Amino acid sequence: MSENSLEERTVEVSGVPNEVEDEFLGLFFENKRRSGGGALASLHRQGNRAILIFEDAEVAKRVLSKGTHVLHSAKLTVRKPTPKDPGKVLLRGMNASTAKEIVELFVENVTKLDSTEYLIYPSPGRDMFLVQFQQPLSEQEFRRLADKVRKRLLDGARIEAEQIERTDSVIVADLHSTTTEDMLALYFENKRGGGEEVRDVTMVADGMARVTFEDWEAVDRILQRSHKLDGRDLSLRPYFDFLLPGESPPSPNTPNGTEVPTDGTGHADGTEHADGTEHADGTEHADGTEHADGTVHADGTVHADGTGDMYTDTLGCDNTREDLTDSTREMYLDSPKVYSSNILLHDPVKLNLLQCSHLLQEIQQAHLPFSTEKATFLSRSEVQESLHKSLEQEGMLATYTVSDCTVTITALTVDMVKQASSLVKSLVCDFTMPIDAEYECMLFSDEWPKFLSSLSLCSAKVSDRGDEINVVTLRGQEEETRSKIEFFLSNPVQQESVITMEPGMLKYLQTHCHMLLADMNQVTIFPLDGEDITGLRLHGQANACQAADELLRNVVASVHTRTITLQRPGVARFLVEEQGTSILNQIQTKFEVVISLERVHWVPLHSEDIFEDAKKFTPPPSFERRSKSLTESLSESLTNTDEQTNDLNRPETGLLEEAKKLISVIRKDSHELPDTATSPPGTAAAGISMDEDLYTDQLLSLSSSDNEDTLAEMEETPGITTEGESEGAVGEDPELNYVKQLSMESLQVDGVLEEDAQLSLAIQFSMENNSNPMDGEDELQKVLELSRRTAGQGRTSGTSELDQAIGLSIQDAIKAAHTAQILVYAGYNTDLIRVDIALGKKTELKQCKETIESKCLKNLSEHHRSCVDLIQRKHAVDITIQGTTATVQGFKEYVSEAVLDMNKLVNHISATVPDPDILQSVQWVWYKEQSNAIPYPPKATIYIEHAFKQKRKKIDIVFDKQPCTISFEKMEEYNIASGKSLPIARKQLSNMDIYSDVTELEDFSAISSLPEITRVNEATDEFQNVVRAFYDSIKEFHNKIRIIKVEKMVNSLLYNQYKLKKASMLQTCTQADVERTLYHGTSESGMREICLHGFDRSFCGKNATVYGKGVYFAVESALSVQDQYSPPSEEGYKYVFVVKVLTGDYTKGKHEMKTAPLKENSRIPLRYHSVVDSTDSPEIFVIFNDTQAYPEYLITCQKVYG
Repeated sequence: MSENSLEERTVEVSGVPNEVEDEFLGLFFENKRRSGGGALASLHRQGNRAILIFEDAEVAKRVLSKGTHVLHSAKLTVRKPTPKDPGKVLLRGMNASTAKEIVELFVENVTKLDSTEYLIYPSPGRDMFLVQFQQPLSEQEFRRLADKVRKRLLDGARIEAEQIERTDSVIVADLHSTTTEDMLALYFENKRGGGEEVRDVTMVADGMARVTFEDWEAVDRILQRSHKLDGRDLSLRPYFDFLLPGESPPSPNTPNGTEVPTDGTGHADGTEHADGTEHADGTEHADGTEHADGTVHADGTVHADGTGDMYTDTLGCDNTREDLTDSTREMYLDSPKVYSSNILLHDPVKLNLLQCSHLLQEIQQAHLPFSTEKATFLSRSEVQESLHKSLEQEGMLATYTVSDCTVTITALTVDMVKQASSLVKSLVCDFTMPIDAEYECMLFSDEWPKFLSSLSLCSAKVSDRGDEINVVTLRGQEEETRSKIEFFLSNPVQQESVITMEPGMLKYLQTHCHMLLADMNQVTIFPLDGEDITGLRLHGQANACQAADELLRNVVASVHTRTITLQRPGVARFLVEEQGTSILNQIQTKFEVVISLERVHWVPLHSEDIFEDAKKFTPPPSFERRSKSLTESLSESLTNTDEQTNDLNRPETGLLEEAKKLISVIRKDSHELPDTATSPPGTAAAGISMDEDLYTDQLLSLSSSDNEDTLAEMEETPGITTEGESEGAVGEDPELNYVKQLSMESLQVDGVLEEDAQLSLAIQFSMENNSNPMDGEDELQKVLELSRRTAGQGRTSGTSELDQAIGLSIQDAIKAAHTAQILVYAGYNTDLIRVDIALGKKTELKQCKETIESKCLKNLSEHHRSCVDLIQRKHAVDITIQGTTATVQGFKEYVSEAVLDMNKLVNHISATVPDPDILQSVQWVWYKEQSNAIPYPPKATIYIEHAFKQKRKKIDIVFDKQPCTISFEKMEEYNIASGKSLPIARKQLSNMDIYSDVTELEDFSAISSLPEITRVNEATDEFQNVVRAFYDSIKEFHNKIRIIKVEKMVNSLLYNQYKLKKASMLQTCTQADVERTLYHGTSESGMREICLHGFDRSFCGKNATVYGKGVYFAVESALSVQDQYSPPSEEGYKYVFVVKVLTGDYTKGKHEMKTAPLKENSRIPLRYHSVVDSTDSPEIFVIFNDTQAYPEYLITCQKVYG
């Protein structure tokens, strides 16, 4: 039958009582009723186990299915026989003298495997080797391997390869002396030890036990775990009988040709007792004695008949005899193999006969004195091996041992001892080598011990005087050893080492220790100053390199260091620039220190236009599309009812958190109201408010049905709610609309993030009380993510140069500019203290402070605050704004630069078109349909118009908490959340609407046209602002011009003409700055004409007409104070006007121009509003319309001589 069929028919039975005979056991398992069995092909008994082979595989399955059988009140356990282990092969029939290395070569030759792919374990008798493969062998691979092994001889031995069964036991080592068998069983059955069912535990030696499991598969699982018991880490390995002393594996074939697996016990009858004894027919007792048929006692005695009549006394062999027999066994392979008493022999009678023989009784010894060096040399293992080979070659059965300075020679005869002693003496020799002075340093290098350890069969030591080397070696090795030592001394080893240090330390060594470095001429020193490593690299002879390395490390350790932190506005910039560097160099020279700025971080910000760059750091504003009624607004702002609080504290807390995140990402400047807030609508004489002008024009023309349609359309539009009345609806007071808008915006003034979020959600819930809360939360989440993306895109846009310069956020960069951490390296600690004091004083003396006064600083927009931050970042100054005063602190040069930019910012804010003028002249609308134009709210209109005037292509904006973008190229509004687009338009309001307030308010009588001139009080902010701006641009005349007085001009006729012209220019101008503050110098007579009638271009040519025949104005006062333009009067007074000029769109002027030229790319004939000397950076403006300039102040000044 096939092998598979045999395995299916085989059953293993365990737990068979000893009194049950084989015949009765076979009858039991052939009885189908009692055991479910049938006809047996064979039965093989092994102690309390038996192997049953049935004739039919189905019968075996029935027997196995019952699991447990009862026979004579004993439980019999049945299971399938243990399978073969495909990963292990046993090589049987080895020659015991074959070395392990030879076996490894043999295995690699027949398997073609690398040495890392298998492990081998020899049996104690070395006649068998277990080979464990990393990869299991298939049945076909094993057959091929067995054929190869069978066909080859190894040391004349015919070897057989066999597969072995899987083991169900493990050997547990490193046990605590108090650990018992029961403790081990409980441990492995516990989950901590693996939770496997244990069949038996046997203590095989001190600290070692064999653990047998019910399932052989449990062995692999147990071995994969780490184990610890009684505070000790346990060592586990698989258990195989033939790897233990005195055991051999059973033959794979029984006499009947069936395979009989072993039970792993190694006993004759397979029985095993709790006390470890084995009785009668080859059993072993706990005391180690063996009876009658050749048993051995623990003390080594042997009884021929078990009564102790013969050979009751044995020779006690000492350690010397054991050493001798062990060495001679290896020396003479043909001699009888002698085993020491700690190795189990199968035939103890042979052991006693050998112990009683005369060979061990006639051992002789000789004791030879040697010097300490030679005795130490002789005790080395390689020397002993070499001398034993020499004794063997001379035919001497002798050995030696070393104890202190005595060498004991041991042999079998006196003559052999003498010969061995003479041979050992003659083979050991010594000599001395003088040392040249130039090579003495090599003996103290780190390479000398390494070299000595590399010498074989040699011992060398430098004498106490250090002038020679004492060498001990074997005869014949003298010249080779001498030449090696001479070569080492005369050819120094080249060595390289690296000493790492901070850059400042390296500079200190190069500056103040350069003489020391120069004296180290025996090594080459390379400075390392790279990004990865900084320090010194030493290269040269090993001894010199080692000495230099030690010296330099000591020098580095002796240098004193300190980190000095300076906190001044702009100190980081100051220290890295020329003036600060000069101060640092002076301090370094004076105190002989090195100052390192590696921790000082300053990156210049090259921002030419702070107004443009600040846009990237201003978050998009948020607006409500519609305004509430006055009643609703006041109700929300004053009552703050509990209903809203309860709504916000309901389960929609996630919505509140998301609202807080949204507001933090796209926070608007809710507390900044337009300038119209201070002049509310309705103050005009005609009683027509700005809201009327903006919204009633379109909406009042709609019929009632149109209104209903509009409301329905707005209800369907994303972000538009129709609860209550819509904007501009008939019957609602426009003034109330505006108040309602301001009321809603004021709800968020000075609110913290939590309050803002709660209030926003409360408004949303009140406006959309019919919506699903869950839908609202999902929508808000979507808007939040889109808002972050939109805000991120807006903030990261811009030039890459600016992004690289800023690096961190603006605030972090400002903070870094005001703090500097410098590292100081000095030879003495007192120098560090002096440097700290000197740096503090030097930087403090360079600090200064200036203030700027202006009413426009009181309410800065988010964009203008970003401009202030950029000025701080650009110039490394600290700017604090309180009320109308801006204080600039820092180093003097940087403060001057920052003040210029701050003045530009103030002028820019002052020249910006007032919000009321924008609302009166422009209207931005969006369309649900082409026929239905819906105006944007006032603040949104102002924001959009400013962006349009700045010629921006696209802006980010938030309507009703939904992020949107407005594209001026496509003239559309895109809702990011919904993905829908709406067309938009910019409408110019009619002239009647624009100027209605002017014609009603002003009286153009002759009396009203007379100017009013009042002197400005020198103690007022107004006076200081005018004077400061005048001197800021006076340049080289700063100390040559003294201001006598400043007078304010009030000419109603000229001012209203100026306002009309400004409103007209707003409709066609594309420049962001329509208005500028400029200077105009004139004579005394010209001053009177201008005060009464304003500027008149008919007087052109009096001074110059280089850029056209018009009125000239200067950007800087330095040009106007020149005598050419403001000649002194008889009293020596000079007159300079501070003028508001509508420069609008400009181009370069020419001499022949009598009016501004036409715009080149305009489809309609539109002219420029002014001309300049240079379009890139104009210094002179020329206007050809007298109403474009309004003289605001008259400065009377005087030259200062000497």
